[in-house]
Order: sequence, then C-alpha cells, then structure tokens
Amino acid sequence: MNRDLIERFINEMRERYAQQIEAVSLPDGTAEYLALLMERGDPEALEFLLKLSYLMGLQTGFAAAHAGANTPDPEPGHGPLQA
Repeated sequence: MNRDLIERFINEMRERYAQQIEAVSLPDGTAEYLALLMERGDPEALEFLLKLSYLMGLQTGFAAAHAGANTPDPEPGHGPLQA
C-alpha cells in the first residue's frame, strides 16, 4: 500500500467515523505527548502507537467474536478493511 492510498483511507475513515472518534476520550496529556514525539522527530514511537492500537483492536474483535457477539452488516459498496 502506498502513501497516497493510506492517506485516502485515513481521510475516508475520518469522515465516516467522525462522531464515534470524537466521542473517544484519551488521557490528559495525550495531545501534548504526540506533539512532543513529532517535535523530536520520533516516527518509531508514532508507528509503535499505531501498531499497538491496531493490535488492541484485533484483540477486541477476536474476543467479541469468540464471545458470540454479532458483527454489523457491511455497508453497501464497502469491503472489509485490509492491513
């Protein structure tokens, strides 16, 4: 996947899930910590945070499926996410 595809995907997700994402509260100081990482030029730490978030989402989905939770019906014209 190239940078343009990633950027389009992120922008689409930002639009589609804006309300849900806005409702998520992160710990105080998170924005400042991210700004510090960017200031330091530490892409490895940012990549680690992305991977950690992805892994936690996979584990949550697996646990929900294992517990018998139903998945939502897919939106027409949209396939599954691909990593």
